[in-house]
Amino acid sequence: MLFFNSDLSVSFVIRAFYYLRKTYANCGKLRLFKELSICFSVEAERDLSSLQKHFGAGLNIKAYQDFNESLKAGVNFKVLGDDNRIYPNTFGHVLTQVGPDKEKVFSPMRYRVRPANSKEEVPSKYNVFNARLDSLQSRATWSNIFMRNHGIFPFKKFYEWVEYEERKTLINFSPKDYEFMYAPCLYDKWESPDKKYYFYSFAIITTDPNEEVLRAGHDRSPIFLKSEYIDRWLSPQEENIDDVYSMLKDHRKVYYENSLAI
Repeated sequence: MLFFNSDLSVSFVIRAFYYLRKTYANCGKLRLFKELSICFSVEAERDLSSLQKHFGAGLNIKAYQDFNESLKAGVNFKVLGDDNRIYPNTFGHVLTQVGPDKEKVFSPMRYRVRPANSKEEVPSKYNVFNARLDSLQSRATWSNIFMRNHGIFPFKKFYEWVEYEERKTLINFSPKDYEFMYAPCLYDKWESPDKKYYFYSFAIITTDPNEEVLRAGHDRSPIFLKSEYIDRWLSPQEENIDDVYSMLKDHRKVYYENSLAI
């Protein structure tokens, strides 16, 4: 499939890097990063067979076929590059449950939510790729899909901009002793007005950071959902909201090793 083999162009990665670096450098204060509470980018697993084996999951074949047809038709979807880094607006593999048998499947989804029926993209100044745990019911973007459209986004590392030696520095965090993080996410489906193409998009749920993340200079972390909660998280219609919050708050406690990003 084209989705598995297409690479995000080197020029796009370079442009995106320098654009974001310039934007954040101009902010001047770490305070802005705290307000945004961003998970800037993540390192994903590109090998679908590995993900399927790990989670005992299948594929949403139609979603991948339609995605590849849209790519061939010239739709500007950003796919995973050689560095396996997913930035906002890049597509990755997200686990959901489908059908009466609750089959777990992976689907291609964009890392930055575009709400269903929206006439245009949410302006880039708004963070719609990270959903704060304390805003799932208060922010319209999340309340419309919380307790309805839940997924799991597995990834290996996350990257953050922090203050280091009086300058903005990108560092990476990886969970010690774990191959993947199981990040709970919310997703939506948007379809073009002419019905010619559609796509799914998602946001990672974040919470207060571990001590080592806070010491490194960042005040948010993706939630690492416990494996025993995955099936229940993926079927929110069968849960009451208090139990869902309890699952999110009872997240896996891990130590995040960190180093300067290369």
